[in-house]
Amino acid sequence: MAYADFGGKIILHSWGRFRMKLAEACVVGDLVCRDGYLANADANRPAFAVACEDGAAAATIWVAKKVEVAKPSTIATGGVVTAGNHGGAADDVLWLSATAGKASALAVASIAQIVGLGLSTERVLLEPGEQWDEPAELIAGSTKTLDIEDCGKAMVCTITTVVTLPAVATGLNFVLVNGSGQLGVVQISVDPAAVDMIKAPDVGGVDNKDYINTLATAKPGDRVELMYESANGYIVTKQIGTWAAEA
Repeated sequence: MAYADFGGKIILHSWGRFRMKLAEACVVGDLVCRDGYLANADANRPAFAVACEDGAAAATIWVAKKVEVAKPSTIATGGVVTAGNHGGAADDVLWLSATAGKASALAVASIAQIVGLGLSTERVLLEPGEQWDEPAELIAGSTKTLDIEDCGKAMVCTITTVVTLPAVATGLNFVLVNGSGQLGVVQISVDPAAVDMIKAPDVGGVDNKDYINTLATAKPGDRVELMYESANGYIVTKQIGTWAAEA
């Protein structure tokens, strides 16, 4: 199962509270951006804080930089209590959703921003990340061939993907991001052309060898940034997570 956002969030703890004037109505636990609108991955509105109370448009409310919330329990006939369950699990990573104010189990276009973490099946820590990628393009297939039109955006892989690079040329640069919601689920393999190599930290580069986000330790938000190095191939200019050259 995967995390599904829910209504009626109960705030258990909050950190970094401050007052914010809303530009539109929100409810407790909604993600809001700097200008008071609801955060939205498809509306160029990255999350900045979390609402600590309901508020109407133009109201000034308490928000926080980090909030622990829980899904309410339910009580059946006879008084049997069932703990709330958001569908996810501890350590699931949450991304900004294309549904205004909400979190998602997977990254969505056109902003890829991590906004929280599952603490249990009942509790979630909402903490919008300071770094996000825009524009972002989702890769939801097992293969993807890049071209010059993919320069300048983050290619976010939501399933295990082999990403094929174009033949090296001056000016080419690419960003690949692990857009999973769980550890060890999505693996990105960066595949150069047969006569190109990928040079990286402590990797001298060999023609036609992939550069791989090691699956066992692959984390949501892992990334690699590559650019033209020479006629021989590409060079990694930044990486997050564990990456290794194909054997």
